[in-house]
Amino acid sequence: MPAHRNDTTTPARPLGSDQLRAGAERAHGLDGALAAALERVARIAATSLRVPSAAVVLLGQDRRCFSGGGDAHLWLSRDPGALFRLGLAGRVLDSAEPLALEDARTLGQETPDSPQSLGIAGFLGTRVSGSSGEPLALVVAIDTEPRRWKADEIEHFVEIAASAVTEIELQRRTVEAERIERQLRHDALHDGLTGLPNRACFVEQLRHAGERARRDVANSFAVLFVDLDHFKMVNDSFGHLAGDELLVEVARRLAGCLRSVDTLARLGGDEFALLLEEVCEPSDAARVAERLQVALSNPMTIRESEVFTSASIGIALSTKLEDAPQHLLRSADLAMYRAKEHGRARFELFDPAMHTAAMERLRIEMDLRRAVERDQLVLHYQPVVSLTTGGVVAVEALIRWKHPERGLIPPLDFIPIAERTGLIGEIGRWVLARACEQLKAWEREFGYDAPQSVWINVSPKQFAQQDLAEQVGRLFESLSFEPRRIKFEITESIMLENIDVAMRTLGELRRLGVQVFMDDFGTGYSSLTYLGRLPLDGIKVDRSFVSQMGTDVRQAQLVSTIISLIRNLGLEPIAEGVETDQQARLLREMGCAFAQGFVFCRPVPAKEIDVLLRRAAQH
Repeated sequence: MPAHRNDTTTPARPLGSDQLRAGAERAHGLDGALAAALERVARIAATSLRVPSAAVVLLGQDRRCFSGGGDAHLWLSRDPGALFRLGLAGRVLDSAEPLALEDARTLGQETPDSPQSLGIAGFLGTRVSGSSGEPLALVVAIDTEPRRWKADEIEHFVEIAASAVTEIELQRRTVEAERIERQLRHDALHDGLTGLPNRACFVEQLRHAGERARRDVANSFAVLFVDLDHFKMVNDSFGHLAGDELLVEVARRLAGCLRSVDTLARLGGDEFALLLEEVCEPSDAARVAERLQVALSNPMTIRESEVFTSASIGIALSTKLEDAPQHLLRSADLAMYRAKEHGRARFELFDPAMHTAAMERLRIEMDLRRAVERDQLVLHYQPVVSLTTGGVVAVEALIRWKHPERGLIPPLDFIPIAERTGLIGEIGRWVLARACEQLKAWEREFGYDAPQSVWINVSPKQFAQQDLAEQVGRLFESLSFEPRRIKFEITESIMLENIDVAMRTLGELRRLGVQVFMDDFGTGYSSLTYLGRLPLDGIKVDRSFVSQMGTDVRQAQLVSTIISLIRNLGLEPIAEGVETDQQARLLREMGCAFAQGFVFCRPVPAKEIDVLLRRAAQH
């Protein structure tokens, strides 16, 4: 593969070039038609007036002259500017009526050219203007002998000159229509922000590349799918105009890494695609991907601020000659997502296993869309126990998917899909409604021995909904449910989505009466940053700390410190992942009042919670 140069910014064979060339050829044809038409006007004028020469002289940027008649004034075609140097053209332009001179030689112009040297005696000229009033051309008739112009000759000359206006304006309208058509074709195939080919254009280029590869296997190629990492953060932090500036700069840097035979396109948003020609080995494409990463590694100045960005890149090679353009693009897209999953700012080469995994995710997604309506979702519950009395004070609702073929699917296997597809909102509402109904059912059967509240996990995507508190309020009203009996569990990752939206939603939920606890505390990097700002009711100490307390003294000291911190903030600590009686005892001694864990009860269906509550009531 020829080495990719870094000094070439022209994408290979910009799509639309054939159409633009054809448009130019049509424009040239139109220009020739105008020349023939204006020469015909000049011939008619010369013949009608019986003069050696007549001419139409265009004004504006196009100063061409189209002459007709005998051979007495050949200079008209070669040097129409002589009419301006003699002052004749200026007098015609300044005159409201046609300028009729019996003998122009009497003007006595002191110029290198003179009417006599150019063979001008009798002279008749008129200005013709367009529909908007701007002068378009001069029409002149020249006789080598003095000539007294008759009124009917002048009138006929003006009528002939008027036909030149029709020809000029017709050509202008036709050329403008062609220009608009060419621009529309160009816009249909190019991105308006960066000027790069767009998706439709890129797919067409891929189709041509595939046809060349089928004719000659040496014409192999590769497709790179490039997606910027954390582009949304730039938009949120600096605004969409800054995001546009970043995209333009990214396009410039990417283009600078390619040869003139390669094609760079913007597919939309922060997604770009590259068609690399003459790629023989995966390493050829990999080297280009590395060069792209390096090109994006230097900071960019956007709105007087330094912005750093990176990209995840997927690579697909044209190994199967029957591959359709969309299949190759999809393969590169799948490889890009694998790069995202493996840490971003890297590239991955497509392999068929990615397609298999993607099809599996698609099947799960399609099944998940029908899971709610087919009543396949179920809730399991894990008790929250008082470390003082050992009684069940609350339960945590944990969703499961009872798939007819795959069995019981845990949330980690389908909640990310629900978040990605937007199903999380519907599923979240179902969980909340079902948990509230179950809590009321336990209250009817067990009275004061029933759990006092239910804990529900809220995903970051669900929490980011602008009207979450409003949805929850409507549901409580429809079920006649007390909001204080619901405790939402959130993770600190909600702060990474949009801190302002998160703070507003937390405040609205608290005003509604819902309590909010932070889950997985201590497992992320932002906990202490936001802990003092968040309107929380309590914090759950993560199982990764609790599970090691019995065997590691330092770990027990760490948990004790975390519990003290939570209590000093006026919040309620709850430990999760308690697996032994020793851990429960240590937590109680540390001042932690409530806990969850396998030592008390695993997550179980509601019926098994019934048994647990009935047994507790009998004691």
